[in-house]
Amino acid sequence: MDKFKKRFRELSQEIREAAPAWTESLSTALFDLPRAGLKDVRIPLSPSIFKRLWPKAVRSTAFHVTDYDGIVKLKKMQGKKRSISAFYNMDYDMISYGIRTDGGYVVELEGDVLAAAADDIASAPDKSGRRWITLSTLLDPVSDHGFGGGTKLKGFEDDVNEMMIEIIMNWADDPVGMPNTNKAWGYLHKEYKSDKKNLSLIIRDYIDGMEKIMKKYSKKLGPLFKDYTKNRTLNVDPDSGDVPQWDELVVNNFKIKKIHVGQEWSEDFQDDDDIEGFPFEMWKNDQDLSAHIAKIVKKGK
Repeated sequence: MDKFKKRFRELSQEIREAAPAWTESLSTALFDLPRAGLKDVRIPLSPSIFKRLWPKAVRSTAFHVTDYDGIVKLKKMQGKKRSISAFYNMDYDMISYGIRTDGGYVVELEGDVLAAAADDIASAPDKSGRRWITLSTLLDPVSDHGFGGGTKLKGFEDDVNEMMIEIIMNWADDPVGMPNTNKAWGYLHKEYKSDKKNLSLIIRDYIDGMEKIMKKYSKKLGPLFKDYTKNRTLNVDPDSGDVPQWDELVVNNFKIKKIHVGQEWSEDFQDDDDIEGFPFEMWKNDQDLSAHIAKIVKKGK
C-alpha cells in the first residue's frame, strides 16, 4: 500500500507539473500520428522512469550551445529534473549559428546522461521539461539518425500497439477507427480533446504503459541509450564520407562548470570577471573552441 501511495503521489506531482504541456503541446504531439503505422509514437526520456529502470546514472561532461539568454535559463535549471539537449561533438559553424538559439556561447557542464546518440535524434521537450523521441528514432539505424534498435528490440512496436489498443478500449465510448490503431487513437483524442481532466488521465495511462514496455526491454534498451557515452565518435557515412554536424545527448541534473564565449561575442567580456557567476573563457576562433571541446571529450573516454 505504501508503494502504491508513493507512486500515486509521484504521478500526481508529474501531472501537476506537466498539465499545461499535456493540455496544449504534448496532448497534441502524443495523438498526432500522420504516417502509416506507429512510427511517430512518442517515447518518453523521463528522468523518473530512467531512475527506476537504470538506477545508476551515467555522469558525464557535455556541452550545450546557446545564446546569452539561454545561459540565464540554464542557471535556473541546474540540479533539476528538467532535461536539455547537449553534445560531445559539434561542427564549429554551429557554435556561431546555434541550433534552436542564436548561438555564440558554449556551456560546459556535468550532468546525468539519459540518452546519447551519434547524430541529431531530434529530441523534443514538452513544457514540463521532459524530452521525447519517436519510435522511428529508437528503431532506425544510426545512419538514419536513430539508435539502431530495430534488430535488438523485436516485439517493441507490437507491444506499443497493444498498449495503445488497451487504452483505446478502456476509454473510448465507441472505438471508432478500429482495428486501425492510428485512426482510433486520433478519434480518442477528438473525443476527449475538450475534457482536460480525463485527457490528462489518458496520457498518464500512456506514460505508465510505455514505462512497462521499456522495463520489459530494459536490458537491451539501456545500452542503446548509453553506449555512445563510451564511444563519443561521430560516424562517417560510408557512401558520401560526410560526418554529422553534431551528436546529441539528453542531459538533466546538471551543474555548469564553465562558459565558453565564441569569437562573435568574446570582445564584449574582456573586462568581466564572470558570466552570470560562472567562470568563462574567450575564444578568438570558433575552430579552436571546437578543437578544445574535442580534446576534453576525448579525455573523458
